[in-house]
Amino acid sequence: MNLLKNTIKYIGLGYLALGMFSCDQGLDLLPPGEVSELIYWQQEKDARLAVNGIYVELDGQLMVKELDGVTDIGFRAPSGPGSLHDVSMGSFDPVNAAIGSTWDRYFRGVQRANNVLANIDRIEQGNAELLARYEAEARFLRAYFYTQLSSLWGDVPLILEPLEVTAQVGRTARSEVVDFVIAELDQIIQGEQLPLSYDQDIGRATLGAAMALKARVAYRNERYAVARDAAQAVMDLGIYELYPNYEELFQYAGQNSSEVIFDRQYTVGGDTYNAFSFSAASIGGGSVVEPVHNLFLKYGYKGPENPDDPFENLDPRWSYTSYYTGQPIGTSTFNSLPDSPTADRVRSTEFSTVHGYNLKKWVDYDADESNPNTGSINMILIRYADVLLMYAESKIELNEIDDSVYEAINSVRQRPTVEMPPITPGKSQEELRAIIRDERAVELAFEGLRLFDMNRWEIGEDKIGSVEGLYYFNEESGEWDTINSGLNRNFRPERDYLWPIPQAEMDINDVITQNPNY
Repeated sequence: MNLLKNTIKYIGLGYLALGMFSCDQGLDLLPPGEVSELIYWQQEKDARLAVNGIYVELDGQLMVKELDGVTDIGFRAPSGPGSLHDVSMGSFDPVNAAIGSTWDRYFRGVQRANNVLANIDRIEQGNAELLARYEAEARFLRAYFYTQLSSLWGDVPLILEPLEVTAQVGRTARSEVVDFVIAELDQIIQGEQLPLSYDQDIGRATLGAAMALKARVAYRNERYAVARDAAQAVMDLGIYELYPNYEELFQYAGQNSSEVIFDRQYTVGGDTYNAFSFSAASIGGGSVVEPVHNLFLKYGYKGPENPDDPFENLDPRWSYTSYYTGQPIGTSTFNSLPDSPTADRVRSTEFSTVHGYNLKKWVDYDADESNPNTGSINMILIRYADVLLMYAESKIELNEIDDSVYEAINSVRQRPTVEMPPITPGKSQEELRAIIRDERAVELAFEGLRLFDMNRWEIGEDKIGSVEGLYYFNEESGEWDTINSGLNRNFRPERDYLWPIPQAEMDINDVITQNPNY
């Protein structure tokens, strides 16, 4: 059994003993509700449990599946105030609950990491190599949280030691936070305390994950030379490769494959979720997040385009990502047309699709049909295809266009089960920019990366306007048409490239400042 999963399932409610966090009941030698600083941080297992508590704060469904719903390729369904639906519509503010909970979770992770780093040296007896690895894991996880924090909020408090609950800390410039993250990851990489892989503790941070995270944070901050070199270092390891079956990569068959560099682990009997909740009503889902027509338009064709059937010869990644009318779903056929007799009829209930498409990626119907509430497909946070595309785009932005750029892009496009035509040499920098941007959209859809791409490219305004959904043949007009819900989205470039500092933080922290125009 995966030992990280096996331990984390006992951590979720809290054997943390980390500063302000209390002890959960029934673990190890401590009586319920008591944590003794005199005996904690004495054994290797104390460090292991504390580090496992940091992993609990990693991104899950909200920041992987749902986040793309606030961008130009997806739609987050309405479900009351304070959700990412408000972010999708451009109507969010500092009291948005989804934004506030994400801020809190990342800083819980930072606090837990800081407590490990402040106390792990107190363990006098134990395997020094193992303890050094735990320390490197804590530093890696803190770097991950700060990559996300700086990407979403810009300037954020850079906290490197445990704080009291009442402590107040101001914001550090984003560039300084990024400098710290890159320097921290460099030390982790050079120190080689993290292994290349694990035999049993699959899911823990690796050397390759540290290299890939360095590429990501540099890439998001337009430090393309650093990103290029870090991505190249991952490629040079020779241990990662593209998983041949794109659809299965996001099902149980593809878990822990050689394409996965870092993920959020789940396990039956421990940390699980409703497997279909984000997907179609006919399989018990709530249509939480949906692909939209703008995503469909980014998929190319691998053969002639048929004017009578625009889905024919389309890039197969579309049918692996989205449920659309005529496609098999469960034991029936998906039909979201306005006259559909099925539960998937567009806007027929609060659980059905708003725009006519549903999310297929991350659904393994056959495996989870009997008990969807025990869904446990891992949420991939970093994978090799992203590294290849980061490498290619970094080279394009540096105007270092050579064979390796085409090789990186085409290896992703020509994965078995995708097999799209290769991009031919001789393209200009502007042409390759357009190609790589669409390639990232279709390859990485609903993996929580589109918002960061749009922010970096400053194309947030692309989502403004009416949301269009299912592309279907309208019998009345005799033409292909899209389903339009009448919902109009807004984006304010002077404001919305950064999320607001949560109002709860503003209320208790006298030295923190708000992002502009909130």
